[in-house]
Amino acid sequence: MSMTVTRILAEEAAHSELPMPPWLFGVIALVAFAFLLGVTWSFRGTAQKYVRPTDHGQGDGQDSPHWPEHPAHH
Repeated sequence: MSMTVTRILAEEAAHSELPMPPWLFGVIALVAFAFLLGVTWSFRGTAQKYVRPTDHGQGDGQDSPHWPEHPAHH
């Protein structure tokens, strides 16, 4: 009996139609990848914003206690 049910389900699945045209799956994938590219692109330069400034021979090489210089840091 289980083989009969399996065969009926397999035949039914073989004749089922896609919920939309096949080319639309490709369009949706391209739009999704373009969106993810936009998200990735929005973070460009973020690492550079948080790089510690280099100490060009000034001081003893220790970081300033007020790094980064910002009006809110006193």
